[in-house]
Amino acid sequence: MLPEDRPALDAVIDGAGGDVVKRSLRLLRPGGVIASYGMTVAPKMDWLMPAVLKQIELRGTTMGSRAEFRDMVAFVRERRIVPVVSRVVRGLDNLDGIEGLFDDMKAGRQFGKLVIEVAAGDSDTTTDGKSPPKL
Repeated sequence: MLPEDRPALDAVIDGAGGDVVKRSLRLLRPGGVIASYGMTVAPKMDWLMPAVLKQIELRGTTMGSRAEFRDMVAFVRERRIVPVVSRVVRGLDNLDGIEGLFDDMKAGRQFGKLVIEVAAGDSDTTTDGKSPPKL
């Protein structure tokens, strides 16, 4: 799968979770890094003894600050990056559809993003009655 002159990766960047350690072991060089920023496939990640013996390092990260989020949105917009969307449910009142999105996540059925489309009138305030922050 990898070229002969580069038989292993330095890092694997993963947003799904689940069995990423198992799937990454054969691809990573000794001392390689798994960078994890999400758990959409499964809410846990098993750390396997072969990863310990190969001295694989796990680094986790969160979404970052609001400023970083704004920068990311600008980057995506400027470069016209289009995310893969698996399914869209319309309206906050579509509870069955929204529950179906969670079912898809739990079962690992989605490939891309699961989206709840909110119309302008659906929610223009937060739960505390204030306007949501502008990004």
